[in-house]
Order: sequence, then structure tokens, then C-alpha cells
Amino acid sequence: MSESAISVQNLHKTYRVYARPADRLIEALFRRPRHQAFHALSDVSFEISRGAGLAIIGENGAGKSTLLKILAGVTALTSGTIQVQRPLASILELGSAFHPEFTGRQNIALNAAMMGLQKDEIDACTPAILAFSELGSFIDQPLKTYSTGMAMRLAFAIATQVEPEVLIVDEALSVGDGYFQKKCMDHITGFIASGRTILFCSHAMYYVSALCQTALWLRNGRVEDFGPVEQVVRAYENFLLTKSEGESASGVEETKSPEKLVPTRILEVNLVRGTTYRYGEPLEVEVVWRSQDPELKVHLGVSIDRPDGVTISSFLSRNSDVGPWSGSGNQKVRFEILELPLAKGSFRLNVFLTAEDCLHVYETKTLHEAFCIEGEDYTFGVVHIPHRWISSPDLV
Repeated sequence: MSESAISVQNLHKTYRVYARPADRLIEALFRRPRHQAFHALSDVSFEISRGAGLAIIGENGAGKSTLLKILAGVTALTSGTIQVQRPLASILELGSAFHPEFTGRQNIALNAAMMGLQKDEIDACTPAILAFSELGSFIDQPLKTYSTGMAMRLAFAIATQVEPEVLIVDEALSVGDGYFQKKCMDHITGFIASGRTILFCSHAMYYVSALCQTALWLRNGRVEDFGPVEQVVRAYENFLLTKSEGESASGVEETKSPEKLVPTRILEVNLVRGTTYRYGEPLEVEVVWRSQDPELKVHLGVSIDRPDGVTISSFLSRNSDVGPWSGSGNQKVRFEILELPLAKGSFRLNVFLTAEDCLHVYETKTLHEAFCIEGEDYTFGVVHIPHRWISSPDLV
């Protein structure tokens, strides 16, 4: 374990499932099986070195949360061995380690003590927890009065401010508002940069790829793939594509948070040359946005998708060494593809307004059936790839 933060060998977790409560008693009295075995995890093995980020991915019910609970010490394993570097902090089911009758301040002391901190250490880190959570006077109110977002703020503040060597995050950040999500992502980035270890469970493949170097794909409780994050995420996305269903929605769809929580907004997305194109023609998209904070720096992203959600291509201003942009009032940028390589079909357009580090998306605007590619002849496939044919005499 000198170089490993986490080592898991031949891990199994089996639950006993009873058809009715009385069967549990009958089994205990007569020593006859009255249950069915449910194998939540089967023969899971992996190892992650110190200072690395491991993403746990997979469909709902694949065993991700069960694995993280075992590593966090919340759930006992059935067989196998695990070794985890300490101290460890986890953000699992929101409120799972909180007492609803205790105030936020009392829950800080309770959770920090459960992580192994002494009273003087708890007193020392409490101000930082209070500042990060931004709960104000609510910190002295019973936890049962908190919203899920407020509970998440407190849980994340405790888990990160006690400075653990290993941090486990299980999709908890999805309930927070946009402002606090970005704050948490910034802190996670700094946590990894400091040489500590994170296990990050999420369905957001962009965050997974940005924060982690290695990924573990669980499927039906077993390891389907384990290795470099790009390789595993690509295999997982290809698997999901085979199960995806077509979308029939049309028009414009926006994802946004309440006005006060979003510091910048997309106002318009316009296709300069209309909605019908041919192969090789240019595509020009104008994006207009406004920021409440003139010092806020943002990047733009664009993706072209098929109607069934398959991304044909994506573009990020940061990757082209353009931007970030800042300033007050309306801002406008034109995005151009000089020659469309698309052969045929209808396509949707997604425009993303992101933070300067591109880890947080402030807003997304989606134009369903944004444009179509027409041609005189029927073409198999979606993309036209430049090519040539060489006859046999030229090969001699």
C-alpha cells in the first residue's frame, strides 16, 4: 500500500432478498434458506495510486454506489479484501451521516469526529467549513429544516475542509445550484492538483474525463472495463448508443437555473446562412450572451448532433486558443465551419457557455433540427471523407 491509495481484490457483495418479512424469522428459526441471493458486486478488483483520480461509471443499478459505500466503510463486504488510505472523506447519499435534529454546527462536530478528528482539530477547521458552505444563520438551525441543496453544501464543505487523503463523491453535486457546483468543481480540481486521491462517480462524462485519469466501468456488478479514462469512457458511450432511442422533439430547448444563480446567459443563437446546406458549404453560427459580472471570463462550446443524440463533432474555443471573453453588456461571437463535411441528414446544434476552465457549464441552448444537408444523389453514411481512387496502371 506504500504507493497505492486504494487496493481492491476479489470483492464480492451479496444481499439476501426476502419475499416477505416473516421469511427472515423462519430462516433464523429453522435454518432453512428462505431468501434469494442478489449479487450486487462480483469479483471486483482494481488498484489506484496516490494522487490519481478514478471515475466510477456505469448504468443505474450497476453497483457503483454499493462499491463506494464499502470503500467508505458504510457497508460491509461479503468477501474479498480492500485497503484504503486514511484519512478518508465521502459524500454519498445526502444526509446519510447527519442527524436531522442536530444543528448544522453540531453535525459538523459529529461528522468530523466520525472522520477521526480530535476536538482541537474540529475547532480549527470549523471556520473554513462555515465559510465554504455559505449557510449563514442556517448553520444553527436543525438539519431537518435544510433543503437538499443546503445539506449538500454542508456535506461537501465538511468532506473537503478536513483535508482527507482520499475523497469519495457519489453524484451528490447534481442537486446544487450552478454557482455552488462551480465552486465545488474548482475545489475538486485543487484537491487533485495537491496530490490527493478522488473517486468520482457521475453520469456526466465530460466531468469524468476532465477530472480523472482512470475509469472503472461496472456492469451488472462486475468490472466491464478498467483503464485510461478516454478508453473506458469511449467503450461505455458506444455501449449506451446501442441502447439509445431516437428523439422526436423539435424547436429550441434551454437549460437554465433561476436568474439570480446564473451569472451569464445565452440570449441568441442564429444560423447566419439559413437552415439548408450542401456538402462543402460553410456554416456560420452567431452567439449572443450577456454577463452580470463584467470581470467574469467565459468560453464557448458548440456541438453538432444527430437527432438520436450521437455527437458528430464538438468544438471548444479554449482548444482553439480563442477567448476567454469578458465584459459587460451584450457580447457576440461568430463560429464558422469553412466546409461542412456532412453528407446528408438533419442535425441539431448545441451551444455551451462555460467557465474559464471549461469544467462548469453556465447554460446550454439546443436547436433541434437546426439545419439539414441536402444533395442530388443518395449517399450512404453521414460524413463525407475526402478520398481518391488510384487505378492499377498507376500502381506499377
